[in-house]
Amino acid sequence: MNVKIKHDPVDKAKADVLVVPVSQNTPLPAKSPAAQLDAHLDGLISDYLDSGDFTAELNQTALLRTRGRIPAPRVLLVGLGKPEAFTADHLRQASASAATTVRKLGVATMSMLLPACDLSPTDMAQVITEGTLLGLYTLKTYKSPKPEDKDNLRELHILDPDNQTQSALSKGVKRGQILAEAVALARDLANSPGNDVNPLYLADTAKRIAKETDLKCNILDKADMTKLKMGCLLGVAQGSEQPPVLITLEHNPHGTSEAPIVLIGKGITFDSGGISIKPAANMEDMKMDMSGGAAVLGTMQALAKLNYPRRVIGMVPASENLPSGTAVKPGDILRAMSGKTVEVINTDAEGRLVLADAIAYAVETYKPERMIDLATLTGAVVVALGSEATGMMGTDDEMMERLRKAGDHSAERVWQLPLYEEYSKQIASEFADIKNVGGREAGSIIGGAFLKEFVGETPWVHLDIAGTAWTTKGNPYMPKGATGVGIRLLVDALEAMPKSTSKSKTSAKSNAKTSGKAKV
Repeated sequence: MNVKIKHDPVDKAKADVLVVPVSQNTPLPAKSPAAQLDAHLDGLISDYLDSGDFTAELNQTALLRTRGRIPAPRVLLVGLGKPEAFTADHLRQASASAATTVRKLGVATMSMLLPACDLSPTDMAQVITEGTLLGLYTLKTYKSPKPEDKDNLRELHILDPDNQTQSALSKGVKRGQILAEAVALARDLANSPGNDVNPLYLADTAKRIAKETDLKCNILDKADMTKLKMGCLLGVAQGSEQPPVLITLEHNPHGTSEAPIVLIGKGITFDSGGISIKPAANMEDMKMDMSGGAAVLGTMQALAKLNYPRRVIGMVPASENLPSGTAVKPGDILRAMSGKTVEVINTDAEGRLVLADAIAYAVETYKPERMIDLATLTGAVVVALGSEATGMMGTDDEMMERLRKAGDHSAERVWQLPLYEEYSKQIASEFADIKNVGGREAGSIIGGAFLKEFVGETPWVHLDIAGTAWTTKGNPYMPKGATGVGIRLLVDALEAMPKSTSKSKTSAKSNAKTSGKAKV
């Protein structure tokens, strides 16, 4: 969809539908574009609001015919909810509600007035663009088109009749488009079936992103992992015929040697649970178990297009987790790249195993300033937080505070869980250094405690997105299925960081480990 800034007077706007955001139980602000439009419509909007048929509750819509009084044949009222509770996300949701309503009309263009609110023009343009594009998202690859499917909506016009904020609005539109495209990429990956999206597919996606941006891509294959002694990642992969990969995308806009920020996303492209097999009900949704990896790929694409000034490394350890005669078994002991031995108690706790080797590789190879991992790691976090917040824990209090603020701004909220030393006692093993699960208590925290064993002194945050990466109920800009959670959160948090002056201590030995690999 094309998004354009238009400066037409409200009574001259040419669009199939003119969208007017309205606050709940509130008169149209005097001299506002909405009030000016109402005057040209002989009080049509205010009369309708006075009737009580439309209260402007959040996401409520009402379609009015203009009867030739202005070029636009229809006006769509969309509710913003109570003004005292208004947030940027309300405008994001209302924009999505308007867009999906307009799409059902089968028309080509919609024009949207800016609401009277405290948001800056840039923020308004960004959330309107995000809401519209994300609300219209759908995965069409696998469905045959039907004649009744109306999807002719091609243009969104953001109406700025005063022509005072062109630059600010354009900046917001561009940012909104970049973020929405990145989220759509992640949704496509997580919604698509595992027979298409396998580890090599993720690798090819990373290569394509690198070619379209200034990112550098490096792929470690099974032979590389064997040389690096990544026993945990290889152990998870050994039950599948699909070879594992470790994907690395590097964003280094200034070619500096500063210690990077490392983002790591779990990339299990299908999770059956392995020998500890999952129940059949809803197992088909386990194609989304690579949502953390999808979020990292999308984030790296967005950072490159936004010209983010700092060095960032994105990593995705990708594998399938399947049962077979070669699959890892409960009771097996794996040796991680770090040298630590892990007793596998439950093969369905595989995400922490692949992340362990990726984290150890990042620490040794890149000596990062800090690390953040995202993973659909535990069902326990869904019990604790439901689908409204991502579980967060770690050793980097400064970054966790940034993520908390970014979550409130982006509406991808996080909630910090404790990571006391006492929790680590639950993963003590009789036969190995640690075990991969620790009983029923504090399941999501135990997953974090396991990962903590591999981060060393590097400041680190773990985001458990098991409850937020997939939705069965949806909201206006999150259709049912994969949400693409994490991208807007990470971009906001990273942009809040000060410019780094640290230098990387990457060793020649570490660099040699990836020498000779094809780079994109």
